Amino acid sequence: MKRRTLTVTAIAVILILSLVAGLLLFEIAGSKLYTYPLSVGEKAYIITIVTNWNSAPKVDLSNSSLTDLKYVSVDFFGSYEKTVFFKITIPTDLLWGNISLIWKYYVQLPGRYLLSNDGTHNSVQMTFNHIAAYEHFEIHGTEGAW
Repeated sequence: MKRRTLTVTAIAVILILSLVAGLLLFEIAGSKLYTYPLSVGEKAYIITIVTNWNSAPKVDLSNSSLTDLKYVSVDFFGSYEKTVFFKITIPTDLLWGNISLIWKYYVQLPGRYLLSNDGTHNSVQMTFNHIAAYEHFEIHGTEGAW
């Protein structure tokens, strides 16, 4: 019985150390994780962004009453050039349907970015060259909670 307890304890310690090491490597590699809690009605949603950009991007939901467009906008602010990657993850019960990516108001071809869905979240990944004072992205869905 003691041997089994020792084995389970050793496995737990190894898992915890692996997790801590992974998080440290993630941070050392220059990636940062940002979380954005957003409320629609009485429901709260969390959008996450993993990026190597130096500061937190700005995240907003579309709010135009003139159109039925549902989208999440993400802006990267800064005045220097850098190759930037991001992975934006949005709950599927916040934004769903046909998902597309807009960059600087231009629809991106599906081969330009990676779209994935794990059943509960849609994720959009892309690498781009940050060359302007700010870079504006919109993740559009044909349906949304707001």
